Amino acid sequence: MKKSSRKSASADSIDPQWLSSVQAVLCHQFADQTSLVTAFTHASLSGAPSSYERLEFLGDRVLGLVLTDYLLRHFSQADQGELTKRYHDLSNEAALAQVCQQLNLQEFILHASSQKGLIERESVQSDIVEAVIAALYLDGGFDLARKFILAHWTIPEELASQAYTNPKSELQEWAASEKCERPSYDLIEQTGSAHEPQFKIAVSIRGVGQCTGQGKNHKQAEREAARKFLCRFVHDDQGQKKNDKII
Repeated sequence: MKKSSRKSASADSIDPQWLSSVQAVLCHQFADQTSLVTAFTHASLSGAPSSYERLEFLGDRVLGLVLTDYLLRHFSQADQGELTKRYHDLSNEAALAQVCQQLNLQEFILHASSQKGLIERESVQSDIVEAVIAALYLDGGFDLARKFILAHWTIPEELASQAYTNPKSELQEWAASEKCERPSYDLIEQTGSAHEPQFKIAVSIRGVGQCTGQGKNHKQAEREAARKFLCRFVHDDQGQKKNDKII
């Protein structure tokens, strides 16, 4: 895909190939391309009439309604606590960033060239996804936004364990409960290009062990390392806590 010049963010000045490519990924031809461009425009871009922040606000609400409606209908026996946990697992920053990465939407972000590494930030990626949902909603209505969400969100039948949804937090809590030192994360290796980097990070707890994880950014690699650590040293194959700490 040919990159846009990123000097302006009006629909008239954007590279036609950029417009064609992003609409192909979203499987929708926009009647009003202004909202589409705005959804991918970061505030750092000089001369941009607006950024994705207002759309992000709207997209968050649309996503919330779609997910809540689906969960209520699909898990009719679930109580409020279970529904709340399921909703959080599907709507948190990491979950939205994962959708962004699956569709490679971060490559379309329009931003100042001085903002190195911006497109790899999960906070930015999650904001972009919410802004895209809003743009689809404004251009094609609620049904289009709902179709997009349900097509790209994986909603598991089983309630995910904390080890798979927030492994870094669980590992830290476990270490504190076992009176261990705090988990230490260290970058082992960085490979790949500047646009498609791969990070290898090790997490270790003195007296327990070490595991490594890989990802497209530091947070991804750290979560994967923490998840592997939990699986190896804390949980058995069924996700139950092990009785004894490995020394």
